[in-house]
Amino acid sequence: MEQINMKEYLQKVMDLAIDGNTKCIISFEHTTTPEYWFQFTWDMLNVYYPFTNDPTIQLKQWDLDTYEKDDLSLVDWKANEYCTWERDPGNLDAAADFIMQYLEKALGKDDSVASWKIIES
Repeated sequence: MEQINMKEYLQKVMDLAIDGNTKCIISFEHTTTPEYWFQFTWDMLNVYYPFTNDPTIQLKQWDLDTYEKDDLSLVDWKANEYCTWERDPGNLDAAADFIMQYLEKALGKDDSVASWKIIES
């Protein structure tokens, strides 16, 4: 099963931002559960958030709270809809790792290429 190379897509939005295109968004929609999605820009990460409690508390329950301290900062969230994180644009490894773990722990989804529709805008 081929996995999405998250770091490659993160690098792509970084390269575009360096060239002046800071508005590029790469979105991923799950092929069988389209309400499950995530997207990122050069400095933000937006994810589907199907929970009612504060994402910072939820991250601790999933043992993902180290990302919040080191590489992510919660910007906005709405229960059962989304949460938006500002991320350290220079740390592609941490962002890619967070996305993969979030997919598994929060959404119960994998990161296989066949599972996600990728949209670049």
